Amino acid sequence: MFEMTIFFLFTIGFVIYFLYRVNKRFSSDYEELELKRIIPFLEEKGGNHLSHLILLQDKDVYWAQDGRVLIAYKKIGNKLVVLGDPIGEESSIQAAIREFNKYSRSIGLTPVFYQISPRFMHHYHDTGYRFLKLGEVAIVNLDKFSLEGKQGAKLRTRLNKFTRNSYTFKVMNPPYSNDLLSELKVISDSWLGDQKEKGFSVVSFSEEYVSYFPIALLSDPEGNIVAFATLANDYKKNMTIDLMRKSSDSPHGTMDVLFIHIFKWAKERGYQHCSLGMAPLAHVGDSPFSFKKEKLARVAFLHGNSFYKFKGLKEFKSKFACTWEPKYLAYKKSFLPNVIIQLLLLINSQPHQKYVIDKIKYLFKKAG
Repeated sequence: MFEMTIFFLFTIGFVIYFLYRVNKRFSSDYEELELKRIIPFLEEKGGNHLSHLILLQDKDVYWAQDGRVLIAYKKIGNKLVVLGDPIGEESSIQAAIREFNKYSRSIGLTPVFYQISPRFMHHYHDTGYRFLKLGEVAIVNLDKFSLEGKQGAKLRTRLNKFTRNSYTFKVMNPPYSNDLLSELKVISDSWLGDQKEKGFSVVSFSEEYVSYFPIALLSDPEGNIVAFATLANDYKKNMTIDLMRKSSDSPHGTMDVLFIHIFKWAKERGYQHCSLGMAPLAHVGDSPFSFKKEKLARVAFLHGNSFYKFKGLKEFKSKFACTWEPKYLAYKKSFLPNVIIQLLLLINSQPHQKYVIDKIKYLFKKAG
């Protein structure tokens, strides 16, 4: 019995070591293979407000309609959860939704689309999906954004104070030095504190991920970085302030000033809009005609601030947003609380790179 136990433990240890070595040896090759197809596709077809999160490499990609449409998704439980709308030729979107629906059913799983836009809702509706409003994305119209007048007085005063105190702003482009990446990691860890990184639809820090994007930096008079943000885009004329972090001892108003500088920088470079990401539960259930399930969500928005800063997040983004774009959950007939729980587990799961098992498949494929 003792010998069998030792043999079992040795076997498990060997498998873990093997998987680690495979992961370490072939991860860069695997990711490069994927991105060599994904990035040119996004550059040609254009992305959306979430397409940059594909570069986190924590999702699978389904190529629909003979490669004309990209669908990024992740499995949890009995669901395949798609991040945002399918990306690609607009004339192929409806067929791609139906194709992915058929694919999911063929492997015994249920498709769910998370943060879809109103633009394609009729396609989901015609494929049998139901809807739940999740919140709204805050969008800054860069042509209209201004600090002039009474409305911009507080932000204008804050910006002037930082300028007088010799805080500086700049945007850097990759590649980045190890020293800079290490400094950003320290700031990110300071911002996180005891919190854990989230995943799927929420960006997380990794040196590999931030190295894909321009980085906006706000520095103090001594040249020390106090806040930064990665600047993603949809390969059109729209930008997203993506990962944003500040040091725990940064002065009050730091993120306001960083954002103002980013808006000016983006406008000078021809961007039309800047997305600040979704404010969960914003303007959900606040109409007397809202569905009961959305009115329940409204209660969470009003009274759940100790669990998640719903109101605070919306108030912060409202200082800048010109328009709000609603986002929805498209789901098949099922017990909605179960779907919500699975989504929360997915978003709060630890982010990681592409699955080791996928890399093993790639190893065998490469070996022929």
